[in-house]
Amino acid sequence: MVHQYKLNGYNIVLDSCSGSIHVVDDVAYDIIAMYQDNSPEEIVKAVSEKYAGRQDVKEKDILDCIEDIKALIAAGKLFTQDTFSEMAGTFKQRSGDVIKALCLHVAHTCNLNCAYCFASQGKYHGERALMSYEVGKRALDFLMENSGSRTNLEVDFFGGDELGRGKAACEVCPQRREGTGQELPLHPHHQRHAHRRRGYRVLQ
Repeated sequence: MVHQYKLNGYNIVLDSCSGSIHVVDDVAYDIIAMYQDNSPEEIVKAVSEKYAGRQDVKEKDILDCIEDIKALIAAGKLFTQDTFSEMAGTFKQRSGDVIKALCLHVAHTCNLNCAYCFASQGKYHGERALMSYEVGKRALDFLMENSGSRTNLEVDFFGGDELGRGKAACEVCPQRREGTGQELPLHPHHQRHAHRRRGYRVLQ
């Protein structure tokens, strides 16, 4: 699968299956977009018409670009086949419906105000919100209920405020599913941050 986009003046072509990233000019960008659904003759005609005013875009230049694309395809760097597509459909069957890890977005906010924050100070340009205790507990119950025979499970507490994440961990992680013996131990990192500021509550 190929993704094409423009960013900060660059024409970027990402071949997701190979991981290759190509930075190309406008002409190559257009040719790549047309390559799979059009013949070379159709590409030459369309590109020649679009760039009719440019002296550096002639039929030979377009054909050379098409040959470069063919070389990238042969090298496995463009329009690469997805070698995992056949296995993807059997993943659920192979995994036995077992879940071993969970990421909880417990704090859609932050008590800091960093100007450089990519998440707009934790709210991602949206409304600030905190996960309720009930939702957090039910999420961990779901993890345990679908963990099969696994005894070690992983939970990532995500959000803008590490104090909030730590508080959430303290309140929810010790919950144990009855009759299984499974438990989510609290990492010392979360416990340390959770008690740094008394009274800060996230899940209640």
